[in-house]
Amino acid sequence: MKSTTFACAAAAAFALGLTAMPASALDMTFGTYVSPTSTTFRAGSEPMLRRLEEQSNGEMKWETFTGGAMGGPKELLGNAGAGILDASGVVDIYVKASLPHSTLVSGMLIVGEDPAAMAGAMNEFQLLHCPDCLKDHEKNNVKAMGFSATGTYHLICKDEVHTAEQLRGKKVRAVGGMGRAIQSLGGTPVSITTAEMYEAMQRGQMDCATASAAWLDTYNLRDFSKSIVIDSLGSYFGIMSFVINKDVWDDLSEANQKIIKANMARVSADVVFAYAPEGAEAIKNFEAKGGKAYTFDDEMQARLAKARADEYAYTIAFGKKNGIENAEELVTTFEKLVDKWNGIMKEVGTDKEAYIQRLQEEVYDKI
Repeated sequence: MKSTTFACAAAAAFALGLTAMPASALDMTFGTYVSPTSTTFRAGSEPMLRRLEEQSNGEMKWETFTGGAMGGPKELLGNAGAGILDASGVVDIYVKASLPHSTLVSGMLIVGEDPAAMAGAMNEFQLLHCPDCLKDHEKNNVKAMGFSATGTYHLICKDEVHTAEQLRGKKVRAVGGMGRAIQSLGGTPVSITTAEMYEAMQRGQMDCATASAAWLDTYNLRDFSKSIVIDSLGSYFGIMSFVINKDVWDDLSEANQKIIKANMARVSADVVFAYAPEGAEAIKNFEAKGGKAYTFDDEMQARLAKARADEYAYTIAFGKKNGIENAEELVTTFEKLVDKWNGIMKEVGTDKEAYIQRLQEEVYDKI
């Protein structure tokens, strides 16, 4: 973060009776590994950063680095903590060792049938009900806010795949607990980042992807795919939309800190509410070009239901096995928050502004 002073200009402005020009501007950097056309950046991060500039009257100036120009998915958390970047977007699942308490719950992708509810639960869990999560942030010298979610995940394949027999032996891109789900459905999970999906499918390193339907367009998965299963496989809700270096945060004025906090509910909503229409449009385009949309057969539906029912208990056992002694407390707390936010979504429905208001009231007004 660089402070550029405008002493002469400010003096001249004062002499002329003008007050609009800030006394100084903070030149700040934001990095993400996703492309500038991705939903999370185009609908979420980019407009958020522009709002921060406008609402701070130009005091905060943000330069953005997309497409991994300042670090890939495994580097961005560390780069923000080290001050290489002032802030970044982070996908927690790629830095499990640094964020063990966050990834314990975000790994349960299969339970995320309503992305908006999951984003609400994740914001409330991380910021109000998980002291260990906050300690993890502090250990990495960052302050993390604005948790969001992808659209619902679907099975997208190079060939027609919607039965257990068709999936058997297929290499499927799946992260976190989605890998367990894919195994239970009969596939072979492979760990591949979103940035690597296109090349991996092109080279035959994967036959299918568990992915948002929007990624048919965003990551051009349509180029190699012939089928998509429209049944939901859950969603990923560990998107950390805004992770800022803690020293940079502490140096910000109280007014600018308030501006950032006041924008976190909206950036979460912007991402979540953009995915559904983009996914629907992507499927429409996919079908127009010869792709086929299917539903799972009865056997796959039964396997999916069982995997979803078992996920909370499995995650508790997994967490304890990996040294998280309070895993049961954390997972149980999160499960209750998911129930709470599923109830909230029944109240707000598709009203984005009502969702933002509830997220602000339930989480950010309490920080």
